[in-house]
Formats: sequence, C-alpha cells, structure tokens
Amino acid sequence: MKKLLKSEVTRKILLFLNENPHSIDTAKGISVWIGCDSAKVQKALAQLVKKGMVVNHKTASTDAYSYTTEKRVIKQIEKHIKPLV
Repeated sequence: MKKLLKSEVTRKILLFLNENPHSIDTAKGISVWIGCDSAKVQKALAQLVKKGMVVNHKTASTDAYSYTTEKRVIKQIEKHIKPLV
C-alpha cells in the first residue's frame, strides 16, 4: 500500500473517495474532481481496483468507480492517508 500511496494521483483518488464514499463516477469525472490528468487517473484506478480499494462498475458503455465497502480495507487506507492530509 505504501508504494501505491507514493503516487499523488492515487492519494488524491483515495482521499476523494474516502470523503465521498457513496459516489460513483468515471475516470474522467474523478479526474475533474481531483484536478489530475484523466489518463493518469485511469491508470491509478486500475491499480486500486486490483488491490481491492476501489470497485469497478462495468457497463456496456463505460466504467464507473466507487470506494470499497470493505471496512477492513477502509481502515487500512485511512491509516495511511489521514496523516497525509
């Protein structure tokens, strides 16, 4: 997890989703919210999905992302991102 959090884009995504745990948005939408390049956001989201920190809601036309609902994972994330705020 520490390696992932070295990326500013990843930290911004996790902070945004932690503060807005019920939001579901596309990579482009999240990139607007956090002020980062959408290609970098897309790459970071793919890594976060692999790690189980973000959920990909795939549809025929698009991918939308939301924060994990796993309490254990959320606690781990918060332990690492809260000191960074």
